[in-house]
Amino acid sequence: MNCNKLLLILGVLTLIGCSNEPTFEVSGIIKGAQEQMIYLEHSSLTKTQIVDSCEIDDDGTYSLEAPAPKFPDFYSIRIGNRSLTLAVDSTEQIQVSCALNDLPNTLNITGSQASLEIAKMRSAARTSSRDDMRTLTQDIIIANPVSLAAYYAVYLKQDGKAIWDMSDYKDRRMYQAVATSFELKMPEYYRTKALRTQVLESLEQERNQRTQLAMQELVKESENTFLDITLPDNEGDMRSLSDLRGNVIILDFSSIQIEQYAAYNLELRELYNKYQKEGLSIYSVAVDSYQFAWEDMVKELPWTTVRTDNNTASSVLMTYNVQALPTLYLLDREGNVQGRYTDFQSLETDIKKYL
Repeated sequence: MNCNKLLLILGVLTLIGCSNEPTFEVSGIIKGAQEQMIYLEHSSLTKTQIVDSCEIDDDGTYSLEAPAPKFPDFYSIRIGNRSLTLAVDSTEQIQVSCALNDLPNTLNITGSQASLEIAKMRSAARTSSRDDMRTLTQDIIIANPVSLAAYYAVYLKQDGKAIWDMSDYKDRRMYQAVATSFELKMPEYYRTKALRTQVLESLEQERNQRTQLAMQELVKESENTFLDITLPDNEGDMRSLSDLRGNVIILDFSSIQIEQYAAYNLELRELYNKYQKEGLSIYSVAVDSYQFAWEDMVKELPWTTVRTDNNTASSVLMTYNVQALPTLYLLDREGNVQGRYTDFQSLETDIKKYL
């Protein structure tokens, strides 16, 4: 077989393959837009991309077509600066017909229930009260939390303010309902992953805030200012956190068994050497069963090092709500907990603030 015949066959096969690709269509009549260009655009989280376009006929008819998305996603039709958001599930035949000036506000949409619900929400947001908007969007979310209309609803804003506030634990239930439904049906969808990350980060932030507030309340109730800890050091002497009153204190919960313990201690030593003369102290609490190994590891450290045993570990860790090792806190000179840290860069920034 010569090269020309082979190329011809490959070209035919390519055309056949393309013709079998599933598509969706958006068509209708836009009055007053004759001979203007209409664009079909795909809207991802980061960009908007034109996927088809055509010139509107003299009678206002148009037809746009694009490959069906793997997962439901947002598209829009646009004429000039007027646009309408559409929700495309797979191979819909969506019809939108209206006057050109009414395009952004039209409810004359068929073939896509989610698109119609989105249009109704946008229309209601211009005239309805906030309470009414919450009722409308909640009903849409609860009715079908895995729909693009529900996804659109949790992010909808009215006068620049979110209808549902993710930082409010009651409102966050709406986000969680959508995130859970998307996770169950479409775990690999990029919108699922982004929403899941946002919800988890919001939950973590709330937990940290609750911990901080709880500690501050306990500190206020404590006659000693500190949420005090008293444990034996590597010489067997009892050493209290409150002994360091008046200094800025790094409260370190760690273990010789954590990965790269030596490197971790080196970071602490650098901070101590840098700021000790300005009033920085370190109180290291080791959660270790191996007493002799721990004593050997910490004997050269220049700051206060103490160790829990099986009888004291739980109560000490609960006092400061330690969930994992290592955990670092910073206490100011009055004994107020000013932060919880997982990296030394943020810790050093706050050390300089409170010294």
